[in-house]
Amino acid sequence: MADIALENIGLHYHGQPQITLSGINLTIPDNGITIILGASGCGKTSLLNIVAGFLTPSGGQITRGGNPVLHPDSDRAVVFQNDALMPWLNVYENVALGLKIKKLGKQEETRIVEENLQKVGLLHAITDDIWSLSGGMRQRVGIARALAVKSDFILMDEPFGALDAANREQMQTLILTLWQKQQSAFFIITHDIEEALLMATKLILMAPSPGRIISEEEPPFYKQWSEGRPIRQIKSDPAFIHHRDLLSDKIMAYQHG
Repeated sequence: MADIALENIGLHYHGQPQITLSGINLTIPDNGITIILGASGCGKTSLLNIVAGFLTPSGGQITRGGNPVLHPDSDRAVVFQNDALMPWLNVYENVALGLKIKKLGKQEETRIVEENLQKVGLLHAITDDIWSLSGGMRQRVGIARALAVKSDFILMDEPFGALDAANREQMQTLILTLWQKQQSAFFIITHDIEEALLMATKLILMAPSPGRIISEEEPPFYKQWSEGRPIRQIKSDPAFIHHRDLLSDKIMAYQHG
């Protein structure tokens, strides 16, 4: 595997007076959870679309292992907030979708689908219709689909924004568990400060007008989870609360001025 490198990335949508992104320099490690945090309008989703290959920057370059990233590829799977699943297909068929181009035998395809549904705790729902699933279960299907094609990076755009607190915590635990087992590296966009602080091995804070990176850090809290400390206990720790409030103040300061 190899890291993804963004060098002096800029983005200006045609016909828009405001520059969306300016001077983005960032390395996305191939073995971590990189989280982009920032208020709405700071260009987080545009940045993810550039990393995914859906969007061409106006300036700068993005490379992986020295090779330009010019278009979408199976090494970078995207899980959207609205899950982007096919509602007319069942769970098995949705997870198998990305495997069809590999023209695997039915036995091998089934093995891969079952293996990855097991990882996300949904093997019992393998024949269920997508439309019958809860929001959290649908997100798990999307993650299983990304894992099934063995993507090196899973890109997630506000993946848990529509979930309630309990389901959100379950999904945070799932991502941390998959990362700990080194299934894939993750690149996650969020505006939820607690989520970013809890999960990130690398936390990037962005500010708007134009969208730019204002800080980069490696919070310690994912290590506490890895050592067995419960998520709710971590979030109630005074050190966590203090760090959360500092980030909140910084985001608010850049929003208003």
